[in-house]
Amino acid sequence: MDVFDELRLGDYLEIARRRRWFIIVSVLAMFLASTVVAYRLRNVYRAETTVLVDSSQVPYNYVAPVVSSDITARLSTLQQQLLSPTRLKKLVEAEGLYPDPSGKRTEDDVIRSVQSSITVELVNPGGGKMGAFRIAYSSKRRDEVARVANHLAGLFIEENLKAREEQTSGTAQFLDDQLTETKHELDATDAELRAIKSKNILDLPESKPYHMEALATLRGQVQNIEDKISQDQRDKAIFQSMLLSGGPAPTIDVESSYGGNDSGLSPEQVQIQKLEGKLSELRTRYGPAHPEVRRTQHEIDQLKKKIANAPPDSAERTTNQKPAIQPSTTRLRNPVLQAQIEKAEEDINDLSRQLLPLQKQIEFHTAKLTEVPVFEQKISRLQQDNDSLKKQYASLLDKKQAAEMSYNLEVRQKAERFVVLDAAQTPQKPAAPNRPLISFAGLMGGLLLGVALAAGLEMNDETVRSESEAARILGKPVLSGIPRLVSARERKVSQLRAAGILACTVVGSIALGLLLSLVTGRFF
Repeated sequence: MDVFDELRLGDYLEIARRRRWFIIVSVLAMFLASTVVAYRLRNVYRAETTVLVDSSQVPYNYVAPVVSSDITARLSTLQQQLLSPTRLKKLVEAEGLYPDPSGKRTEDDVIRSVQSSITVELVNPGGGKMGAFRIAYSSKRRDEVARVANHLAGLFIEENLKAREEQTSGTAQFLDDQLTETKHELDATDAELRAIKSKNILDLPESKPYHMEALATLRGQVQNIEDKISQDQRDKAIFQSMLLSGGPAPTIDVESSYGGNDSGLSPEQVQIQKLEGKLSELRTRYGPAHPEVRRTQHEIDQLKKKIANAPPDSAERTTNQKPAIQPSTTRLRNPVLQAQIEKAEEDINDLSRQLLPLQKQIEFHTAKLTEVPVFEQKISRLQQDNDSLKKQYASLLDKKQAAEMSYNLEVRQKAERFVVLDAAQTPQKPAAPNRPLISFAGLMGGLLLGVALAAGLEMNDETVRSESEAARILGKPVLSGIPRLVSARERKVSQLRAAGILACTVVGSIALGLLLSLVTGRFF
């Protein structure tokens, strides 16, 4: 490489002149071979159709589509499905794409060839929403490319519609199954709630005011009864004290048959008994501090003072009005006070018996109020589950209705769909091969090959051909050089040899081109 670094432009031209035949032969050979191959290749025709992605005819805010995936992703999925060997086999059979029966290509070879001949590309692969895509088919038979391209477009449209219908139908079916399952769960929770509420109606949170009101009523009744018991006990104590007191209380013979005024009581004593009965009744009704009670008590006290201050003859007349009483042989008693005491005891017993059921009811309502918070938590959890299921059911119902509407849009082809914008037409000229380009590529390849051969030979050649080269090698100036002398005979022989090389190159290049065309025709 150091040798080439020291060369000037004239030196490079001199090298090209010396090695010109290598360059010429390489260029000629590659050009002829590539040209023969190019013109031996069969014409490839291409037809394409453009499919427009038509948006939904119903606004999305009225009916939301179920199929919301990006059109690019759906197109990729459709391409994978339709270009599978199984689907392409049906296309090959429908369009008669099998080669001549005498051919050596198998069915799998034909399907792979058809698969590689189909291209699907976006019209606007850059930013923004895709509005269309292009389907192209290439083949060596001019009459079939447009037919196959249009067939493929129909398959894409049909498969897209079918896929959208299946997706919306599957979504609606799934939502219907979920709706049925949620309905069963909702019915179960409703039944459980109704059963619990019917069996435990007094444990419900709604019964709390009832229990509190019942407790207030029962406690009021208990208080009233206890007040009456207390009053009866006080009256009983008063009557007992009056009976046991040693005062002027009248007595009668137990065995006596006298009654009414014949019992030997004075009018004042009879009046005292009446007032004492009235006093007991007033104390029971109004209490000991009532004015009427105090007035009646005052009358009794006045009558007792009057009896105590009565003259002795009055007491004797009273004594003479009844038979003589034998204290030692008879039992004396006050029937009014005894009746009042017995009545007070009977009232106390009756009121005490009334307290027992009231206490049990109070305990019952108190226990229910204690159980209400626990039961309320249980009911609250069930109610929350029930409310959640109701919301889920309503949501599923709305989604199912939306899915059914979306399915109707797909069936009526009112949703997003594929529409053929430009149908494929039979091409008038082949799309491939580009023969001038192939020939030019062969020419440039031959030139590069010739330059490489010339450079390689020049690097391995140690011959000194110029005075400057000799001076560079020897390190001393050269006085003069002897030019090469070529005779007429040598020149003629050289020309004949060059003509022979060119002829052989032409023949060999054509033969190589034919051989390559046979090989490419077998595999392509």
